[in-house]
Amino acid sequence: MRGKRLILISVILAALLLGWLMSVKSITGVEQKEKQNELVTQADEFIKKELYIRGIPLYEEALKYSTEQNPAIEEKLLSAYMNFGQTKSYSKLVIKRAAAGRAKEDEYITVAKMYSDGELAEAIEIIKDGIGKLGSDKLKDYYESVRYTYSLKTTKYKEILPTKDNELMPAYTGEKWGYIDNSGKMQISAKYTKALPFNKDGYAVVNENGTYYTIVENGAHYGIDENPVSDVYAVSGSHILAQLNGTYSYYDYDFKCVAKSHQYEQITSNACGVAAVKKNGKWGIIQDDGKTVVDFTLEDVAVNSLGQVFCNNVAFVKMDGKWYLINTKGEKVCEKGFDGAKAPESSGYIAVADASGKWGFINQKGEEVIKCTYSDAYSFSNHVAAVKKANDWVYISENNQVVIKEVMTKAMPFHNGVAQIEFAGSAALLKLKYFEE
Repeated sequence: MRGKRLILISVILAALLLGWLMSVKSITGVEQKEKQNELVTQADEFIKKELYIRGIPLYEEALKYSTEQNPAIEEKLLSAYMNFGQTKSYSKLVIKRAAAGRAKEDEYITVAKMYSDGELAEAIEIIKDGIGKLGSDKLKDYYESVRYTYSLKTTKYKEILPTKDNELMPAYTGEKWGYIDNSGKMQISAKYTKALPFNKDGYAVVNENGTYYTIVENGAHYGIDENPVSDVYAVSGSHILAQLNGTYSYYDYDFKCVAKSHQYEQITSNACGVAAVKKNGKWGIIQDDGKTVVDFTLEDVAVNSLGQVFCNNVAFVKMDGKWYLINTKGEKVCEKGFDGAKAPESSGYIAVADASGKWGFINQKGEEVIKCTYSDAYSFSNHVAAVKKANDWVYISENNQVVIKEVMTKAMPFHNGVAQIEFAGSAALLKLKYFEE
């Protein structure tokens, strides 16, 4: 009896030991790893023979087991997906790896390149995620190369003028001026000898058959010049800047002078609450209410593509043979003077020239950010700047990388994502989409 008990106890202990061993094996994942290795070995054999349709499912099955081998198996699967042309599966796996912090820089770039233009926003987000996780210079360079997307629209016009919103632009046919939209389609027929940009309230000035008119955005006449004035510079704010009897002043939409005491040799559009005006051969700065900010002591002022001197509350003015950056109070932003300067177009970098005539850029504090190496340049707007290299124009980024490489003989600053250029002998429009960091 005692012998039977010992046998029974031995059997029970053996069973418990076996169960424990099996439990330990399961807990440590030995069995999972063995099964996983078996699947991967089979898959490897199929992939070597390019039998992807049989090898890929085995890799996928192997990844259902969770072991330390999974990252390496994922890389095998990514290669198989790519070679078999399963780009969607490749993208999904990379995104999964990215979420787990396992994706590599080349994987991020490969997925980004798979996206079409319509899905570029998603690709940009993937690259930004990779930069955040890896801090990779290669990803940063790639991001810089794709964050500026553009389209080019050629036109039959000889010249197109920039406007602040570039929604309705004066365009010259070679004989007359009209107004086009940003797709290049004529919206107000070309019948004017002169046409100026619309202001924010929807008024513009045109010259038709020798007479100046104020028009609205459908082309209808709103006001008529009965003075008549000899020239119109711009429609600035709610005023027409026009010349009569040799001097410029402020006029209403019916061409009636509203500031007879303010008469100038030259005048610029108001911006940031101020404007530049010229009298007795010198420039000064006045506020919108006519009060003097800087007396008539300036040798010159830089005017931007919209006819303004100030933008983002700074301007470039010439004093004692040098160009200085000033604020709307007339104070120098920095003490450094420059040999040449362009007016600011936005809150971005500003173009300046050195003594050799080469152009580079400063920030709005007056600090150099891009060395003077270009033949010509415009200040930055919409995060890019037009620069001239030899005889052609291109656009560069704030990192001084060429981002629009079309061969252009003329290139203007972007406003509201549109720039006027000269391409293949005709005026053309560039549309830019920029992805923020």
